[in-house]
Amino acid sequence: MQLNTNAIIAWSVAVAAVAFAALCVYLVTVLKDVRRSLVSAKSTVDEVNQTIGSLQGEIQRLTHTVNGITSDVQGKLQATDPLFDAVRDVGVMLRDVTGTARETAHSFSRAMRRKASEIDSGAAKLSWLRYAALGMRVVSGLKNGWQQASRKPQTQGVDQADNGQVYMESDDSVQPLLNVRQQTDRESYDPMNL
Repeated sequence: MQLNTNAIIAWSVAVAAVAFAALCVYLVTVLKDVRRSLVSAKSTVDEVNQTIGSLQGEIQRLTHTVNGITSDVQGKLQATDPLFDAVRDVGVMLRDVTGTARETAHSFSRAMRRKASEIDSGAAKLSWLRYAALGMRVVSGLKNGWQQASRKPQTQGVDQADNGQVYMESDDSVQPLLNVRQQTDRESYDPMNL
């Protein structure tokens, strides 16, 4: 059986037509599935757009609230800056005072040890007691002067005659507060008579 050329061409065209028809049926079913997927995606996008539209107002309100809270916190932090500066200054001052007190206590302790060793060796003449008595008299005189100064307007100074007296001058009279040149030697020293 020999087929002539016309028959081969006819059969080829028929096979091609059947293949094309099958391909078209397959493409139609695929396109229907794609169409269903696109419709589903469109409905999902529409729902998302509606949800975003409703959330957008809430997001804007939340953004405004957060901005307000942030500015409030910044204002309060700026208001506390002077407080932190004051705390820092107090810390510096306390450190300085503590250092000064430590140095003073060390110096005082060293001086007391030196005086105690002088007393133990018999070399001391109790001159530090004279200075302590003089210091007590000065403190007492200053205390009396402050009390009098708080009662009346007064001026104070040193006697012009240079006799060593510190005086308080008021409207009524001149009152000596302290005689700086009082005797403080060992024979006239009485610790009970300050």
